[in-house]
Amino acid sequence: MEYPSILFDHLQPSTIEQERHSSDFLQDIHMDKIIQDIVKGKEEYGVEPLFYRKLESIESIRYRIAIMKEIDRSVSVHSMEAFSRSMLKVREYAQYSRSFADRDQRMKWLLDAAHLYCEAVMELHHTLGAVELQSKGLKRFQEWLTYYIHTSYFSALFKATCEIQQAFSGIRFSMALAGGKIKIVMHDDDQEDYCRALSRVFLQGQGDEEIVEMHLSGGLQLTEAETTLLNAIKKEHPEPFRKLQTFYARHMDFIESSLMVFDREIQFYVACLQYFQALRKRGLAYNYPKISDTNDLRIRGGYDLSLASSAFNSDQAIIGNHLDLETQERMCVLTGPNQGGKTTFVRSIGQIFHLSSIGCPVPCEEAVLFDFDRIFTHFPSQELPGDQSGKLKDELHRLKPILEESTGRSIILLNELFFTTTTHDAYAMGSSVLRHLLRKGSMCLYVTHVFELATAHDRIVSLVAVTDDYNPAKRTFRIRRQRADGLVHASSIAGKYGLTRQRLKERIQL
Repeated sequence: MEYPSILFDHLQPSTIEQERHSSDFLQDIHMDKIIQDIVKGKEEYGVEPLFYRKLESIESIRYRIAIMKEIDRSVSVHSMEAFSRSMLKVREYAQYSRSFADRDQRMKWLLDAAHLYCEAVMELHHTLGAVELQSKGLKRFQEWLTYYIHTSYFSALFKATCEIQQAFSGIRFSMALAGGKIKIVMHDDDQEDYCRALSRVFLQGQGDEEIVEMHLSGGLQLTEAETTLLNAIKKEHPEPFRKLQTFYARHMDFIESSLMVFDREIQFYVACLQYFQALRKRGLAYNYPKISDTNDLRIRGGYDLSLASSAFNSDQAIIGNHLDLETQERMCVLTGPNQGGKTTFVRSIGQIFHLSSIGCPVPCEEAVLFDFDRIFTHFPSQELPGDQSGKLKDELHRLKPILEESTGRSIILLNELFFTTTTHDAYAMGSSVLRHLLRKGSMCLYVTHVFELATAHDRIVSLVAVTDDYNPAKRTFRIRRQRADGLVHASSIAGKYGLTRQRLKERIQL
């Protein structure tokens, strides 16, 4: 029976060996830093590329989301992490079985690895069987796992590890140290150590019992004394060692390769859920997006993950914002004062769309999203030393591929476009860009200080970063759907530079 990937449905290759997909838009919305936070501690599994690459179809996205939601709400991320910890130890033990000098020790490490492996697999099967699975991916994996544990190979492996481990556990011996020599006394399995039992009786109630601890070795490699001890035990109990030798010859490569693939694939879900569950403990919501077949868009309480991370050790409040667009509404112009939360809002929208496209939870209370092909961003860039082209030319150079390559299914996030030009020129060029994108039908969020752009076309939705009703200089970090008039922005600028009516009257003594 072929192993079914829990990352890709049948339309995509069952592999995570993908090239890391880097793009400017990931940096603009701070997704690159967020991904680094998510995969921290999971680097050895190589799942980072999965967080960069968008899935190609709605079915593939829904396939992952269903698995992610089921692990989060039913199966438990802790049980998946427990399986991974066991598999990590299995690989560690298996490595010992190939690297140690003493052959008996190598064989015993392999036995321990195989026994732990069997227990981890059985526990995983029990965990999945205790839940009435709903996701297609986990149901298919459970069917494969059931098939695997009932194969003759796994059944024989599990039986052999239990029998040999039990045989070794039944070995009993005592050591006596006298005159610089160690005397080893073997005991039968059912023989009680009467001397020790009698000693316990006589010593009852005495508080001056001397306890002596002896460490034969400070490491995993056997010392000469331990090797001598092992040889003596082997001489008295040859049968477990004979079985161990047979086991070692038959089960050198006991780990099923498909379970190694599962162990790597599950890290995508474990890493993501551990990240978002940590946010939930701090009072921040997350949810699973619904990918609609229409162009409707509804986001409730969306917030910026990078801001949430930076505010971890501070008392800064994280403000969630809404965005509701009907099918025919594709163009939004966002205006408002500086430091009012506009860029943060744009980043949050980009993060929500990107995370949804790879089958992850999203940072908001609710999200109904549409399927898209690409995300394009244009954020202010830092001027490079020695660059003689000028800011405007650089902006136009970066804008050109967006206008040429975007489609009616694209998402375009434009932040402070043409901010280096005059207001008149920024309006002229900005309105031209908006008309071009309106004709394409792309979903665009355009952040600007030129509030007149919000009324440049009757199909434009005006969004405003509002300030406090009683104190216009105070930011609320709330984004509302309302008419842009520029008055709040002008008032805040006047206050910043001491040009309010009251301050002018004081200065000229009117």
